[in-house]
Amino acid sequence: MNWELLPHRGIRIGKTEIVVDAPRTEVRSALAKYFPPPTNQRQPSEDQYTNSDRMIFLRYDDADTLEGIMCINGPLYFDGLDIHDATLTGLVPHLEKRGYTLTESAYYADGQDCPELGINIATREDVGGDEDDDKIEWIAIWRKD
Repeated sequence: MNWELLPHRGIRIGKTEIVVDAPRTEVRSALAKYFPPPTNQRQPSEDQYTNSDRMIFLRYDDADTLEGIMCINGPLYFDGLDIHDATLTGLVPHLEKRGYTLTESAYYADGQDCPELGINIATREDVGGDEDDDKIEWIAIWRKD
């Protein structure tokens, strides 16, 4: 089964949806089917889930409500297109063909936003990797305000 992007909402695998604004306890319960227990990161408001082929990073607000999902490793599909295991130069024409645009990021320090989908796309170069390495490093989904 593949993970699928739910624009401005979250991600889905099969019937399991992980959506922004969900309580942390609900998210942890749903992800227990696919990952070992999360590891906490730099802050108590962050969980990281890792298995043999996927890594996702989740950030919660002060009320333990999910406010952002970062897909770091593994395929993530939208409209039949793998938007994570790709390069930015390969992905952009497919997004533009579907009517989506990339703009300067308003939500994250790195990458570019696709406002129509509610995602941020960062390349390895964007996050400090090799110059001209446009392999996608992450797809981040944020809460639609």
